[in-house]
Amino acid sequence: MSRVVRIDEEALEVALKYGKNLSLGVMKMEEMIEKHEKAKRDYNAIEEMVRRTIREELEVLTSRY
Repeated sequence: MSRVVRIDEEALEVALKYGKNLSLGVMKMEEMIEKHEKAKRDYNAIEEMVRRTIREELEVLTSRY
């Protein structure tokens, strides 16, 4: 589907850095944002796992005394 839209020239320049036309540029930017958000979620999950493990180990160590 094609649509005529008005877009700021600077925004078009940014989109064209990511693809050979506006549509491909926007799709590439969306793909990159999704990858970034997934990586961020993965890092958050790893951080939570490390924190939980450390907390459990500290509880084991302190429960002996």
